[in-house]
Amino acid sequence: MKKIAISGVCVLLFCGGLFCIHLTAQSGRLGNASSSAEPISLLDPKITELGERELLERKVASHRQLAEVATMRFEQGSPRGGAIQLAEAHAGLAAAEIELYRRTGEQEKLLAAHKTRVEALTKKLRAVMFLYKEATSPTGTLDALCEAEIQLLDALLEQKREQAR
Repeated sequence: MKKIAISGVCVLLFCGGLFCIHLTAQSGRLGNASSSAEPISLLDPKITELGERELLERKVASHRQLAEVATMRFEQGSPRGGAIQLAEAHAGLAAAEIELYRRTGEQEKLLAAHKTRVEALTKKLRAVMFLYKEATSPTGTLDALCEAEIQLLDALLEQKREQAR
């Protein structure tokens, strides 16, 4: 039952994120790095005309919005605004920034984004471990604990590889 609820929440967050991206693109708040006067909606066929950098910048902006919403929900004590969701949102933002800075070659910002991602995933692991210890049936949260550990290990490995370059 917990897996179904978690899957449902994930689907809702994904759909909500897509809807936020669409609304943001239509309202023009993200702007457009190209010279055209009107921003291109992500649902517009002309989206393929944007370069990789512009698409990455839009992705970072969308992740930033999701992180702001997660922060707001967390501060308000919303049931959908737990520490895990907040950490995931910040880790997602850092991952998008890593992708952008790797493309633009901004090494200092890239290393800072790696550090931010590791910190966010560490917070997520702490929150999952807390839930694991508090759970009456730890088998339900064991998979979440393992997944959080794997995400943090992947981020640490990626950070180490980037620092070695």
